[in-house]
Amino acid sequence: MRNEPGDFPWSAVLPVGALGAFLGWLALSYAIEDQREQGAWYHSLPLLVLAALPVGFVGYVLFSWLFRARPPQVWVAWYEHGALRHVDGGETRAYAWDEIASVTRQDVKVTNGVTSATTHRLTIRPEHGAEIVLGDEFDGMVPFAEGLGDAFSRARVPRDAARLDAGERIGFGLVDIDVSGVGQGDRRIGWREVERIDVKLGRVQIRRHGDRKPWMTLPAPGFPNLSVFLTLADALRRHHES
Repeated sequence: MRNEPGDFPWSAVLPVGALGAFLGWLALSYAIEDQREQGAWYHSLPLLVLAALPVGFVGYVLFSWLFRARPPQVWVAWYEHGALRHVDGGETRAYAWDEIASVTRQDVKVTNGVTSATTHRLTIRPEHGAEIVLGDEFDGMVPFAEGLGDAFSRARVPRDAARLDAGERIGFGLVDIDVSGVGQGDRRIGWREVERIDVKLGRVQIRRHGDRKPWMTLPAPGFPNLSVFLTLADALRRHHES
């Protein structure tokens, strides 16, 4: 998968350019008519100035796009044993799954009251080295993020399960888990008390038996290793039910 840097913003420029062309044509028509009838073309000067505004905007956008600092072409891929990143004209870095600390998705829906759009962001944070950050400028971002997340989870769950069996407590952003329960700081709940853990409307909800409201609610966007957390938590909850 690679990014597509620098597409010209036609959707913003074309309507403004069409408006400027129409106003310019209208202003010139009135100026010619005023010059012929009154000998004073400048009576149409306010309309000419108004027409110059959208034309100037189009020129500014075109100039900025032509002379902007172009981001490099970046390729990112995942394979059976890890992920890699290659920068055009630069180096290629490969990371095994065990060398990756977290994989985090941030799918955020933005609504302005009339229209809505969802932005997607994927952050791969190695144990050592710079983060790999992907956004909607990468073609095929959503299926790539889903596939990489599933592959990372399959590789990471056995490793983290072994850490839990060894008595470790594993952190997932705002919460952590161990073999006895899940919690945040001193606020903890045992696995026998957990009825289920849901992900609804962009929220992670930890529900306790008998309670109508969630015992804890956390944002799903930005939750590191979310699929790993859900898999391990479900396994621990089921183990304590048996």
